[in-house]
Amino acid sequence: MHSFWAIGLMTGTSADGIDAALVKIMGDDPWPTCQLIAFDYHPFSKKLRHDIFSLFQTSISLWQLGYVHSQLARDSADSVQRLLDYQGLQAEDVRVIGFHGQTISHFPEIGFSLQIGDATLLAALTGIPVVSNFRAGDLAVGGQGAPLIPYFDYAMFRSKARTRVLLNIGGIANITIIPQDAAIQDVIGFDTGPGNMLIDGTIALISHGKQAFDEGGHIAGLGQANAVLVKKWMSHPYFKQAPPKSTGREVFGLDFCQQLVSEMQRQHMSQEDSLRTITAFVAESIAQSIRQYVFDPYDLIVAGGGMHNQTLMTELSTRLGRINWQKTDDYYIPGDAKEAMAFAYLAWQYLEGRPTNVPSVTGAKKAVCLGNLFLP
Repeated sequence: MHSFWAIGLMTGTSADGIDAALVKIMGDDPWPTCQLIAFDYHPFSKKLRHDIFSLFQTSISLWQLGYVHSQLARDSADSVQRLLDYQGLQAEDVRVIGFHGQTISHFPEIGFSLQIGDATLLAALTGIPVVSNFRAGDLAVGGQGAPLIPYFDYAMFRSKARTRVLLNIGGIANITIIPQDAAIQDVIGFDTGPGNMLIDGTIALISHGKQAFDEGGHIAGLGQANAVLVKKWMSHPYFKQAPPKSTGREVFGLDFCQQLVSEMQRQHMSQEDSLRTITAFVAESIAQSIRQYVFDPYDLIVAGGGMHNQTLMTELSTRLGRINWQKTDDYYIPGDAKEAMAFAYLAWQYLEGRPTNVPSVTGAKKAVCLGNLFLP
């Protein structure tokens, strides 16, 4: 049985840092296994995070765009080197790097999604081939370009005996529904709506920048949710839209967050009640998506930073009732490393010439190989 080393790099919608996963991919069949060997999380400097967020604005500086494009590659190269050092590996031991880059804008309705991060520079700095630009191939054949993780979810979590729902709560939350004994074309997946991004944005606004996130959901846990506001916000058109669908900061970013915070401030809600209401809204948007598209008994398997928010998990449990609740960690895929592992896997499959989009998820006209290869 063949085995290869690969590295996956992921910077998510929350834009807080780089997740780097060193994996061993083993097997000769089309669905090889993927084992995490080492993981590194590198938070962005305050300056780089500020620079990234400045690119989410309508008017941006091309110089600033170029600077962040290069700096992401340099920081990613540092993450790669730390992984190699952890394991005593050399660059030539690693077959490929899967580099997602930082999403700056996502407009699938016009076939456009922009991820920055200089893959050519990353390949030159590391001496390792890089596969990047994963979303363009799916967009080119009429897909949403997202979500891409359902391919990895199917490879790692499909079951002959159980229906499984993979929930990832990052900046944006998304689900993958894998029916019992499903073929890849039976998989459903889509972005459910806002995730941590909205909770983080709310606490940053109401604390006037003094806090960046509600650690563990502690502050929200002290408050009471305003059910009337949650119901009102759930009337947003995105939640009525049928999949395939994907979303991002363009819909649920700063402007949307400011609108919600203004509504709560007009009602003189406390910080605790405001955060609990936003957290309940995120939970309801996820729960509604699951209720609408999953009808069989199922396992719910959770990953992403949101799984550490105990108040969010409580709100979600209240809405979903008695379910078999697990974490991807229970399957030897740590939730914090899952997406980075997935892009290592997608890159490896690219080198094997295998299509890695899932048309039933993205709405693409056909299955295609995702990514472009950049050689050192």
